[in-house]
Amino acid sequence: MSIIINYLIQALFWGIIFNFPLLFIIIKLKLLTMPGGIITGASIAIMIYIISPFLWCALLLFFLTSSILSKQSTPQKRIITSEFSKDSTRDSIQVLSNSFPALFFGILFLLFDFFPFIENYKTFSILINSPLIFAAFATIATHNSDTWMTEIGIKSSSLPRLITDLKKYVPKGTSGGVTLKGTIAGLTGSVIISLIYIIQAVLYFKINIFLVISQVILLILVGTLGGLIDSFEGATIQGLYYCEHCQKETERQMHRCGNTTKFMKGYRLITNDIVNISSAFVSGILAVIGYSLIEYLF
Repeated sequence: MSIIINYLIQALFWGIIFNFPLLFIIIKLKLLTMPGGIITGASIAIMIYIISPFLWCALLLFFLTSSILSKQSTPQKRIITSEFSKDSTRDSIQVLSNSFPALFFGILFLLFDFFPFIENYKTFSILINSPLIFAAFATIATHNSDTWMTEIGIKSSSLPRLITDLKKYVPKGTSGGVTLKGTIAGLTGSVIISLIYIIQAVLYFKINIFLVISQVILLILVGTLGGLIDSFEGATIQGLYYCEHCQKETERQMHRCGNTTKFMKGYRLITNDIVNISSAFVSGILAVIGYSLIEYLF
């Protein structure tokens, strides 16, 4: 049996072992919809664990922290949630949009970096540094940053400003709306994901301290930038609708009042989920470029 097949079998076994208990917590707290969200989430979590246990920890940290924030409901937040297509219980599409970019870069990491490494050195070492695994971390940092920006920004005492025109105020929950409090929260969300990368990096004995610091700073900046790119796309290309009955903007084609909304701007096919995926891919690509430049300098 080849070393790659052996690794996949062992990683699959431990992936199931570590993810199985989490399902009970997720089901009990109703963090994912049944059965679609649960099945999709469990499948992706196992695949991410096979790619890298550290990346799995980052994904788990993102999911738990963002879910806790999303579950903290207030009367004002419930109104905003009903106006826009935001929900604290994630379905299969939302789970996929928040994990597919990391899965994509992670699979590339396996194929082009990890598998060739273990074939050559006959070891299961998971401490392999690569621009591709770095990009996977960056996509998760982007999603966490975006979620923290949204959840904390909604609770800001001040109205958000439109990211494409900072002189213009928009209703809370509007895609493209940013606040100082939310932006700082987004930076914090990116920092939290970087903590997992730090643990992986310091365990990789071939990396010097200056390289680690540079990579972590880059990861934080790219993750935060990805969250802002998400807001920019939300303000420019995401489909936005208008309910003439309630005279309110919304992301829903069917408003909470039960009336069909009128298409207002953006592109009909560009939903919040598409924006989540595309912004994470952009941050992932920027992470690869930045990582390669840092590697060249050091």
